Amino acid sequence: MNLRIVLVRPRNPLNIGSVARAMANFGFDDFVVVSPYDPVWRETVSAVGAESLVLKAGCAKSLDEAVGDCQLVLGTTTGKGRSLERPVVKLHELGAFLKKRGVNDRQKIALLFGSEKTGLGNAHLEKCNAYVTIPTSSATPSMNLSHAVAVCCYELSKKESQTSVEKTLMATADDRERLIKHILQLFEAAEYLKLDSETLKITKIRNSLLQWNLRMSDVRLVHGILRYMTQRMKPGPR
Repeated sequence: MNLRIVLVRPRNPLNIGSVARAMANFGFDDFVVVSPYDPVWRETVSAVGAESLVLKAGCAKSLDEAVGDCQLVLGTTTGKGRSLERPVVKLHELGAFLKKRGVNDRQKIALLFGSEKTGLGNAHLEKCNAYVTIPTSSATPSMNLSHAVAVCCYELSKKESQTSVEKTLMATADDRERLIKHILQLFEAAEYLKLDSETLKITKIRNSLLQWNLRMSDVRLVHGILRYMTQRMKPGPR
């Protein structure tokens, strides 16, 4: 499985090392950390046997940078106290969910984990196609960061989780963000939803796009339609 583990604002270097070791245990090595607390996040002693994974881990300044080339972005959350508008998938059902979406080994999956203190924020969850929850005891719902990564990696390494072999080229997170900007330009030209703020318009567009399993052919078609409609709206002879 083409999986990238993404830690967003991790606070404890020991957790970063433990996450690297858990990933290595199950054969995953694509590791990106978003805005870690400097200066010592690579200087961890807890990545026994996976020190090289920490040393080569990507360091991104933003979530968009970390997942831009990924076709599917999944955020981990307990869901407690949140209004979640995307599909919420229990971890043991994740393999079936990926098969249903036709995910294949050409599509990169980003699995996001938030800060040990706060988890993923709403701004991070808004960028996700779906959410993953780990069923835990209601008395102690929160898991240690590296433990959560370990059980997710175990589940995704199981044969039952292997995905479809269909080779359809799917849209990436960057492709979706560019499409959002193009749609927003058309909205502004047409004065559509002009009473809404730009932030609210972007949220509405993103919420719709993330419900669709967009292929690259879909993205190209929509860009073409948007260009045509924008051109037709210009004054003068056509």
